[in-house]
Amino acid sequence: MFTAYNDESGHPEQIAVVVAGFVASDKQWAEFERNWNDTLHEFGVSGFHAKEYFHSVGEFARWADHRSNPEVAETRQRFLRQLIAHIKLRCRLCYSHAVRMASYHKVDEMYFLRTMRPYELCGRTAVKSVTDWANRNQIPQNQITHVFEDGAKHKGFLEKRILRDKKFEPVFKTAAEAVPLQAADLLAYEALLGIRDIFEHGVTDFDDLRYPLKKLDEIPHRMEDWGLYEEHNLEDICKNIGIPRRDSFDYRDFEGMTRDEIEAEVRRRFSESINSQTAPTEP
Repeated sequence: MFTAYNDESGHPEQIAVVVAGFVASDKQWAEFERNWNDTLHEFGVSGFHAKEYFHSVGEFARWADHRSNPEVAETRQRFLRQLIAHIKLRCRLCYSHAVRMASYHKVDEMYFLRTMRPYELCGRTAVKSVTDWANRNQIPQNQITHVFEDGAKHKGFLEKRILRDKKFEPVFKTAAEAVPLQAADLLAYEALLGIRDIFEHGVTDFDDLRYPLKKLDEIPHRMEDWGLYEEHNLEDICKNIGIPRRDSFDYRDFEGMTRDEIEAEVRRRFSESINSQTAPTEP
């Protein structure tokens, strides 16, 4: 049996929304959890939270002076190196999928793209990466459990999307309930910062990205397992799965409706159209 653990980073008001994760056998995950917890215990930490670690807040406030204190910096870096080493040792696949929000908003001006939330799209594509990996390795789909970090705003939309498109229900857990989600949190956070560095800071060379992302990239994956949805990708998805163009509607049908009511009605019509067709083409 295998489990894929997924976490998200970013939100629609930021540069991107990311879903990222890892796959390993349940036996390897058990060993991973033992290794990971040993490291947490060694450094006096109850759990890893990427944002808190990198901003030196919460349990990591003790390392806040790492920029001026070499000894603290070395301890802090050793902690992170050990965590990354555990991930590299145990995981069989890593993946990261993101929607660049500037592109999403642009395509949403032409299509009713908001009927598919960025988190929903990234999560669905994460499942596809795992499905493709399982098929390549002749692993039956019923031997894989897909776990997502609980608490995401659009969790319900992702749950319905996977159930409809993939015919199974994902599992939602907290990072306290499932330690491997802490590893997925690290990858998702670093992927978001990588996108920020590329589009906001002008980084053009992968070697100039942050150390954690470069080390996590060494875990087995294909090029398409690390993806960013840009304008042309999002347009293709709209065409492939039948998301309607805005100019295809008679807006008199929506007179008197609020924005949320219009979105709900478009989603209803879109769902009826999809349900009358065969399964949608994978993005």
